[in-house]
Amino acid sequence: MRIRNLMTVLAVIGLLFGLTAGTAIAKTDKITVAYFPGWPGTFQYGWAKGWFDKEMGVKVEFREFGSGAEMTTAMASGDVSIAYALGTTPFSIAVSQGLPIKIVAVSENYSESENLVVRGDTDIIAPRGLIGKKVGVPFGTTAHYRLMGILETFGIQENQLKIIDLANPDVMPAFIRKDIDAGCAWEPVVSQMIENGGRILVSSADQIRWGYSTYGIVAVPSRFAKEDGDLIVKFLQVMNNATKVYQETPEQTFAPIGKMAGITPEKTKNIMSSMGFYKKEEQLSTDWLGTSEKPGRMAQNLKKIADFLVKQKAMDEAMDDYSATIDVSFLEKVK
Repeated sequence: MRIRNLMTVLAVIGLLFGLTAGTAIAKTDKITVAYFPGWPGTFQYGWAKGWFDKEMGVKVEFREFGSGAEMTTAMASGDVSIAYALGTTPFSIAVSQGLPIKIVAVSENYSESENLVVRGDTDIIAPRGLIGKKVGVPFGTTAHYRLMGILETFGIQENQLKIIDLANPDVMPAFIRKDIDAGCAWEPVVSQMIENGGRILVSSADQIRWGYSTYGIVAVPSRFAKEDGDLIVKFLQVMNNATKVYQETPEQTFAPIGKMAGITPEKTKNIMSSMGFYKKEEQLSTDWLGTSEKPGRMAQNLKKIADFLVKQKAMDEAMDDYSATIDVSFLEKVK
């Protein structure tokens, strides 16, 4: 699996991070924010309105990435200061390998926006029908985690099918070319596969019931948090303001968010309706991050994911406790 090579690279970069990254990202007049193309989020409303540059007092550059693993590598190199919608799977892998990054917020809950879709012209009518078939999925992502969860739930060994590592945007072309029999990805690719004759094999509701819910986080390099924490607070302030607008008047947000995401307002509305976006108070509840005095359930969730990845031989060793990888102090300062 290519993920092992990536983990080795992350471990090496992590060791070098303390020596090299500080100069790259500290006290700068420009920061780079990583995000996924075609993936709508409330932050894009603030982006479209120019709120980030105004509030933060620095030039904010938004850069597309194809996977969470790419985001964590970019943070390690100092090329990215903030990663938006980073999945918990690539985050767990990165911090377990010693990469100094921290969770500072929840970007969205997307359990309903990520799934396994099979081609309609195949004979796959149940999960065990995946045996002997080809499935495309971005390795080291929450989609990969969910696929492995489906296989484990139905007693399917990984070597009983061919799992192909594809970036999320590349899943759809492979699906259409029939290079793969099924694709496990996130929106807008899930909807695109369904529109091209695909069908969901296992419902999101069932996967959540089995304990495989997925959500995105906002993550930052530890050195950036230490040296430019005020910028993180300001970023989260804009994100919180944009989420408030979305919650109160969603219809006015779909066009500007869709423009920044590169999709239509209609597609934006459809995708976001299956997601959950939370303001400061909701994120600081025990269901999510918790507070400095009363931690939430996220650390336990990260531990569960990491232990699962070890069991699946996707990484070698999990940490005993992931509490130290979560820092709510910045969100607590948001007005």
